[in-house]
Amino acid sequence: MKLKNMWILVFLFVLGCGPSEERQAIKACNQGEAYTEKGDFDTALTLFNYAIRLNPESAMAYYGRGHVYTHKGDNDKAIADYSECIQLDPNAEKAYHDRADLYTVKGDLGKAISDHSECIRLDPKKPYAYCLRGNTYKKKGEFDKAIADYSEAFRLGWKDAQTYNNRGICFYKKGELDKAIADHSKVIRLAQKRPRSLEPKNYYNRGLAYEKKGEQSKADADFKKAKELGYTPD
Repeated sequence: MKLKNMWILVFLFVLGCGPSEERQAIKACNQGEAYTEKGDFDTALTLFNYAIRLNPESAMAYYGRGHVYTHKGDNDKAIADYSECIQLDPNAEKAYHDRADLYTVKGDLGKAISDHSECIRLDPKKPYAYCLRGNTYKKKGEFDKAIADYSEAFRLGWKDAQTYNNRGICFYKKGELDKAIADHSKVIRLAQKRPRSLEPKNYYNRGLAYEKKGEQSKADADFKKAKELGYTPD
């Protein structure tokens, strides 16, 4: 154990003469979160371990430690801690969200979708949750479900260019070319108001849709514009 971490534990044990163990655990969690924000993950880990020893039923401590493990790149331990947090607090939305991200990284898209669905159940009016689940459906090739989620996000007031781009790609994959063109055109219009790096790619994507429709002159114009803006397809 690093010397600094050892002295932190000594300090905490001295504090143990006063407040209850539960209150001490909360204080250790708060300190752990502060050290996590500073990027001092080893100290944060020490504090969250201490909080768990004081109160093994602290969902907050397991979530905090899971967050530290995520930053340290130990995804399996992070998932285990997020799962323990959820076991202790089935309404821990952030734990579902963060665990879904890690399941996505691991390629376990079914579990990621399940966790995103829990986030939506807990807060059905949060558009970003629908975007995240839509992105996962898109990765799975379930384009109808992805489109439905993106559309619900828009209905809830979401106005993100990336989401229009993603829905446009899904429409293209389904052969709904006019809808794909409409979404990519929307991104281009948004870019005129607020410059976006997605604009060049969307000229190219819209060009693909025009080409598939047989409107080659429009496709060529979009391909040319994408190239002028510096976009080169992979």
